[in-house]
Amino acid sequence: METELLQIQDLIDLSLLQRIQDTFAKAMGVAAVTVDRTGKPVTQTSNFCKVCEMIRSTEVGLARCQHCDAEGGRLAHRRQEPYAYKCDGGFLDAAAPIIIDGQYVGCILCGQVIPSDDQEGFVQDIMARNVPLGLPWDSLEEEVRKIEPLPRGRFEAAVEMLSLMANHIMEKGAANLVQDRLLREAQERAALQTALQEAQLRALKAQINPHFLFNSLTLLGYTALEEDAPRTEEIAYSLSDLLRYSLRNISTSVDLSEEIEMIEQYLAIQKIHFGNRLQSEIRLDPSLKSCEIPCMILQPLVENAVIHGVEPLTRPVTIAVNALRENSHLLLEVCDNGTGMDSEIVYAL
Repeated sequence: METELLQIQDLIDLSLLQRIQDTFAKAMGVAAVTVDRTGKPVTQTSNFCKVCEMIRSTEVGLARCQHCDAEGGRLAHRRQEPYAYKCDGGFLDAAAPIIIDGQYVGCILCGQVIPSDDQEGFVQDIMARNVPLGLPWDSLEEEVRKIEPLPRGRFEAAVEMLSLMANHIMEKGAANLVQDRLLREAQERAALQTALQEAQLRALKAQINPHFLFNSLTLLGYTALEEDAPRTEEIAYSLSDLLRYSLRNISTSVDLSEEIEMIEQYLAIQKIHFGNRLQSEIRLDPSLKSCEIPCMILQPLVENAVIHGVEPLTRPVTIAVNALRENSHLLLEVCDNGTGMDSEIVYAL
């Protein structure tokens, strides 16, 4: 799977991700936001503190924070594990990378934390870094001291938990994408196979065995020399009808009566060729005339009976074509009393 092309929104519904992020941030007392591989936010910020809102209200402060967020994501990506750092605003932040099949998809940034083991040091550093932005000292300090300190170990554990949860959810999303893709490919292969089978069927309908064409056309020539009479006309018309039928019926089915009619035309041509050596019997249950069958399904069988059952012999051979009802099924038979087949071959089939 080409995960480098995936976006976070391909892997999970953003509204679900927003709820997860909001719940986590509120429960752990941290701020959070999810960004893509370029550092662009894909969710709304969760539980941002007033101090960071004040910082980002200034042009310089906003640019500084965005640069810091992007750099935190890059470092976490490089390490391929959650990475904690002090942001440019003076808070303890962390980036939890989202990595699918070894590829970086984005990350969840969380923090705006003052660790309880160095509370005053962080407060003074936050003041020193942000008063130069033009923020009033008193208001800034008041908001900074409202932030409840968080044990560093608890913060690191929260970041680890968020990373595991986010990657698990994203991996499930990636697995679903793979399954969807495989399903689509299977459906496409099935459609392609169906189209191929239909194309093969159309090709079968559009072709007449060269052996039959050669003999028929040769017969036309000899007959034309022998007589200026109806037999030549009969051959020409029968052959024309048969060719027209095979080429015209691109649809997958025809009435059984139409198929039988074309078999009669084919046998009429062959009878002129073989004379008394070829006899035929056709039985069609009248109630089955309108039954739909695949076009040209009988003609290849009858042709094989002529080629393999009649041609090798000098004695008369009868080809029987039967279309009968057997219980609730249509029974189609093509048989002959010609050369037959060795019992070994029959049993092998």
